[in-house]
Amino acid sequence: MKTEKKYAPTNLNEVIYPSTAAELRIKAYADGQLEGHVMLHGPNGTGKTTVAKLLAESIGGTDAQLESKDMDELLGMTKLKDHMKAACSMARLTTSGKHFIVLNEFDTAKKGVSKFWTALDACGDDVMAIITTNNPMSIERAIRSRFDMIEMAGIAAVQALQRVQYALKSEGLSLADAQVLHYLKQVEHLMDFRKYFKKADELIFLRNSGLPFPAWKAAPAPVLKVI
Repeated sequence: MKTEKKYAPTNLNEVIYPSTAAELRIKAYADGQLEGHVMLHGPNGTGKTTVAKLLAESIGGTDAQLESKDMDELLGMTKLKDHMKAACSMARLTTSGKHFIVLNEFDTAKKGVSKFWTALDACGDDVMAIITTNNPMSIERAIRSRFDMIEMAGIAAVQALQRVQYALKSEGLSLADAQVLHYLKQVEHLMDFRKYFKKADELIFLRNSGLPFPAWKAAPAPVLKVI
């Protein structure tokens, strides 16, 4: 199994957030300080899809009632509002408390968007929608006005280092932080968690195959000038 999947966060406390601001807002929704719909936006590989699912589970519990239909099927329903209101009624009778809708790559939605926000309004606090997107400004303004937009910016190599090292050590591979960071920085321009874990997979492969690790050189220590 790829390290990205095997060592994915299992709760919001394990997530590597791109900023303190993003972490505080997401956790404020999780503990009820904030309520409403959330749009997680940012480039590929920043954990948006993972956070969306974990946020719903954090609010509604591990048995949170999640919409089972995919985005195209849901938005294509002729009686979308009736479907969502029925789901909300059912959710109120469960420990979930409300109905959760998690839709990824919402900028690709081609139809039914106006029906979607009308249905959200009709369901009120009984529904929470969490959507992810790479291109928030391509989403209709009426949707953006109903969602709290939280930026999930790219992840620097040093931010990913601890999680990657955890995965490597769990697989029995112990390397110096400086060495692993050197390898991660080779793909840092992409700011993508998937690419960082791809490096971890490559290192594990080399170890398992008895092959040498790529040459590396630790970054020089900063020179302090005495004035």
